[in-house]
Amino acid sequence: MDNQKEQKKAVEKRWREEKYKVMYHSQHHYNHIRQLMKEPLTDIRILDAEINSAYTLTPTRGSMINTFQHIWGYFKKKATSQEKAHFMNLLDDLPATAERIISYLYELAIQYDVQYLKDSSILNDSR
Repeated sequence: MDNQKEQKKAVEKRWREEKYKVMYHSQHHYNHIRQLMKEPLTDIRILDAEINSAYTLTPTRGSMINTFQHIWGYFKKKATSQEKAHFMNLLDDLPATAERIISYLYELAIQYDVQYLKDSSILNDSR
């Protein structure tokens, strides 16, 4: 029983770290994994296969905007009007600004100490 709990925790941790990067690549995969997690999923190999499948897809401008807006939600009540304006300007120029947005959101996660985002692979993999 304890082993199953440990496996479930490992799966949940991996999903927390990867969910925004999966969303960035594929809303379909994101929704599918969310459904798997409700079962609950305890086999990390299944999760990893789904994540890796998502990462083979090229993100669309729409999936980028959706993901970045989800992440921005952590800052919308904390950010200054200048920070919001900068984010919106970067968002307007996607996909050319994707890497700059990722860096900016990471800076905000550090500044506002949002651990959930600091642990997220989408913000950390480019470091």
